[in-house]
Amino acid sequence: MLSRVRAGRSGREARRQAQAVIAGRLPPVRRRLKPQEFLEPEGLEQIHLASLDILEEVGIVFRDEKALKHWRDAGASVDGERVYIGRDLLMELVSKAPSEFRMKGRGEKTGFVMGGNTSVFCPMKGAPFTRDLDGVRRSTTEQDVINFARLTQACSSFHMAGGFTCEPMDIAVPHRHLAMIRHHLIETELPLFGIGTTRERAQDSVAMARIATGGMEDAVSILMHASGNSPLVWDEAMLEGLRVFADAGQGVLCSPFVLAAANTPADVAATIAQVNAEALAAIAYGQLYRPGTPMIYGQYTVSISMQSGAPMAGTPEVALITTVIGQLARRYGVPWRTSANHASSKSFDAQSGFEGATTLMTAMNAGANLMLHSGGWDEGGLAICYGKFIADNEQNLMMARYAGGISFDRFKDALKAVRRIGPGGHYLGDEFTIAHFRDAFAMPEAMDFSSFEQWSAAGSANMAARCRAKARALLAEFKAPEMDAARREELDDFVARRKEQIDPAAL
Repeated sequence: MLSRVRAGRSGREARRQAQAVIAGRLPPVRRRLKPQEFLEPEGLEQIHLASLDILEEVGIVFRDEKALKHWRDAGASVDGERVYIGRDLLMELVSKAPSEFRMKGRGEKTGFVMGGNTSVFCPMKGAPFTRDLDGVRRSTTEQDVINFARLTQACSSFHMAGGFTCEPMDIAVPHRHLAMIRHHLIETELPLFGIGTTRERAQDSVAMARIATGGMEDAVSILMHASGNSPLVWDEAMLEGLRVFADAGQGVLCSPFVLAAANTPADVAATIAQVNAEALAAIAYGQLYRPGTPMIYGQYTVSISMQSGAPMAGTPEVALITTVIGQLARRYGVPWRTSANHASSKSFDAQSGFEGATTLMTAMNAGANLMLHSGGWDEGGLAICYGKFIADNEQNLMMARYAGGISFDRFKDALKAVRRIGPGGHYLGDEFTIAHFRDAFAMPEAMDFSSFEQWSAAGSANMAARCRAKARALLAEFKAPEMDAARREELDDFVARRKEQIDPAAL
């Protein structure tokens, strides 16, 4: 049983998260839910040992000469590009990764701890297509990058900005990273993801974030998303980017990219073992290169349709994989990431909602620290949807309320209302209801709870239309958070100089 002190603290935390649904930015979610653990210790140990066997006996490819030298010097067996990592060396290195670390954007009130029982939300990243404010699918433009950066700032559930939320197809690839990071640094004040697809882009991302924040010595302001090439490969570009971010004292998300049954075995437990091996190898390398580098255990896992080969979101197997990955990350003592609000649907429809709700609930129940892709994701990540972005924001707020648990702060006063009303009465006019109805229960704005007649009289707008209208309104009234004029000038000068230096036609 909770002590009175603990119950009081927990209750206050739940009330704080509940209030955030009503007004202001959502604080980092402090989960009072005990994470789900589907596997007993024996099953978890089987997967852990299988992962160690894979790295020790099958090996993993590092397509990077510097990394191969680092592994040789550390005592690993290296054959060509394949590295065989002994279990003792592996676990010694993984143990050096911080169990939690502080993140902060350029805004004063944007700090949070990554890890522990904290969860944070970040929108999707990388969509080349946009389902626009009229519901039409088209190529993403620079204006969409600006708009989604603004919506990230305006929507109160997001603690991080995507950095490359969507890909502006009207900008040359070599210049694209400069525009995406610049717009996110100007239009939001949140910590963000940088771009690490080449060493130079990683360096530019870090430099721009350092300018905008005025220095990143005390916290991680920008993360790199290092994607693994399953099965069992880490490429040179990702490893170069990892080293750039590590040298800057910034964080790295190490995330194998898994299409279960395509680049992993057609088995849930074996898929987890392979994913775990890939993630641990990257975390270990980060600690080998720079001990203490902030790192996040990541995984992007979907199953695939055997009819079309397309990724499928919201399936039971992905939920099982996600939950067990959480158990493993807690075992190793590192923050971990999964995806939330994932959808494969080609429109903002019931399928999109079902898939998104399933992945979001799974992520929260599994105890994920970083809820990535939790805004706008549709069509398996190929498209970002304005309407779904707004709906996802509201779902995030309600999920935070759920994770905050039950408060006992008002319990005694509420029970007094039971005595006042007695049998057969109603509470609508009671003083307790009048005092607390605004925040007693979540009241979603995007959903419609009116009668059919009221809904018809108001124009019969469905949820997609209502959410697009909300997005238009937020963009129309948006005001960017203030940025120091000298920093803004320095940032713009940096971008202009780098655009001059980088050939837009270069590969």
